[in-house]
Amino acid sequence: MMHLAVIALLLQVGQPRWAALQDIQLGGPVDAILAKGGECRPGDAIGTQGSGISAVAFAQTTFGYALPHSHKPGDSLAIRRALGVGTMCWAPLDSTSRVVAAAVDRRLVAVIVYFYRDSVLLPVDSVRRRAYAAWGRPTHHSPTLDTWSSARYRSYFMVPYRPPAMARQWPQSAQLIMLDIAACTAFDHRAHRAGAAGEVGEC
Repeated sequence: MMHLAVIALLLQVGQPRWAALQDIQLGGPVDAILAKGGECRPGDAIGTQGSGISAVAFAQTTFGYALPHSHKPGDSLAIRRALGVGTMCWAPLDSTSRVVAAAVDRRLVAVIVYFYRDSVLLPVDSVRRRAYAAWGRPTHHSPTLDTWSSARYRSYFMVPYRPPAMARQWPQSAQLIMLDIAACTAFDHRAHRAGAAGEVGEC
């Protein structure tokens, strides 16, 4: 038991800052989400199941940014099957943010954090300041996609694209994304084995 505890401690020490936000960390247990009053459901469930985002949209938003290609709408069934090995979990992170995550073997492998107060999205600059305070300066910077990267983990500050015609009706928002690179690659392999079009990619 002591040996396992030492290994767990070494893994945590070796994690970069951007592999965690508050007490939610990549490789950490889903218990951290459940402790916040969260819920988990099978990863291949249809619809949002209370998470606010479907499993397919979640995969496109997390793994999709690390893959050299995007999956098409016709790949939805394959994506759900690829996520079916694990669970989708969600919970309030604090009074101004909400976390949605994917887990395999009850360990978190991909996370999205949304920011809002009283149903109003927080300003983009406010979210960026939070990211920099938690993770330091990014490995790569751009106005709409900052990246923190290491051999095992990758995280993003991302401002979704808004079509010009929808700019006034659709408020600009930002979110933070954290993912395990090996889990991302394994997801794509499963998706293509399940029938996704195109070539298998490495994250």
